[in-house]
Amino acid sequence: MHVLILSPYPDALIAPVEARGDRVTVRSDLVSEAEFEALRPDWIISYGYRRLITSPALEMCAGRTVNLHISLLPFNRGADPNFWSWVNDTPKGVTLHLIDAGMDTGPILAQREVALDPLTETLKSSYLRLRREVEDLFARQWGDIVSGRLQPRAQTTRLPMHRAAHKAKLFALLPLGWDSPAADVMRLPRIGQTDGPGEPGAGDHAGPGRTAN
Repeated sequence: MHVLILSPYPDALIAPVEARGDRVTVRSDLVSEAEFEALRPDWIISYGYRRLITSPALEMCAGRTVNLHISLLPFNRGADPNFWSWVNDTPKGVTLHLIDAGMDTGPILAQREVALDPLTETLKSSYLRLRREVEDLFARQWGDIVSGRLQPRAQTTRLPMHRAAHKAKLFALLPLGWDSPAADVMRLPRIGQTDGPGEPGAGDHAGPGRTAN
């Protein structure tokens, strides 16, 4: 089986895939429609990929395109999920889900809630913790995903998503930037939710024809 990993930080994903004896191709740059056709992967894994995933590519791997998202969906769809989980004081966690035509709206394969203490965490430390958690969840669940033992469940609740532009306005209020204590982030005003299309930012998959992280 051929697995295409689309990620700027694929290292933690390669070993679980290769452990099954499968072939891995890693790309972090833009993969054109023609390249997708030439690669013809059996599965696509997207993790922090800020490039285009075209509709034909998703159709080629329908039901076999997985995204790693560092929020407990349906909370904090779209850009900067960790940042918004603190601003809006929503549950923290990570999700593996199938990619569909929406913004982080695809069926959920696996989730893990993560307890984070705002008195000890910063934006950076909580982000890195969620990265470790979603990578571990993937390693534990990949075999069951591929074998079909892990059945996807539809997201029946579509909570608002966030735009990267909204984060920029609030982030400017944090003098310590990514080193800001989470407790300080929780005191920011709660703005910037939308049901419309998102803008490119530090979220995960943004739907066909869009970019995201």
